Amino acid sequence: MHTRIWRTLSACCLGAVLAGCQSAGSRTGFYSSPLLPGDEIEILKPVTVPAGLARVYLQHGKLASYGSTNQYAPFCYFLLLNPLPTEQQIRPGLLVVESVWLDETSVRREQPVTVASAFIGVGAFGGDRMPMAYQFHLKLKSADQPNITLVCSGAFDMALTAAPIRLPELREALGDYAEVRVKAGPAG
Repeated sequence: MHTRIWRTLSACCLGAVLAGCQSAGSRTGFYSSPLLPGDEIEILKPVTVPAGLARVYLQHGKLASYGSTNQYAPFCYFLLLNPLPTEQQIRPGLLVVESVWLDETSVRREQPVTVASAFIGVGAFGGDRMPMAYQFHLKLKSADQPNITLVCSGAFDMALTAAPIRLPELREALGDYAEVRVKAGPAG
């Protein structure tokens, strides 16, 4: 029994290491970004960021607040540098992806400390652990709209099944607020 657990654990670790070794700038692979530097996002209509906030969410093509966003479905949000006491607008125009990085976020919930059992590691691979999501941070550049980041998140899920957002999901999240133009780039 212990041999089977160690084989499974070793296979999972090897898979994680190999997935992390994919080449930078690739559009293929599990952790690949749907957008790369040089790709474009054209804002088609104004996106209003409410007063006192620095972000506004988009899901299923609709503007939303954090509280009304379904965290278990893919979504994006525009993130500005600072909240202002008045509303801010991201104006229609062309934004070019300048850099991309992947982040991981999880939902923290309080639960009692449990003692390790004979099945060490079972909970660490899905079980009752915290939901998590992968988020791509896309730093955007524009001649007249500085300091805009678009963060796009896959749905929150258990660690074994959580996946980064894909291009069709990103387009669906932005809806008719933006058009995404993918430039020809590395295929893998």
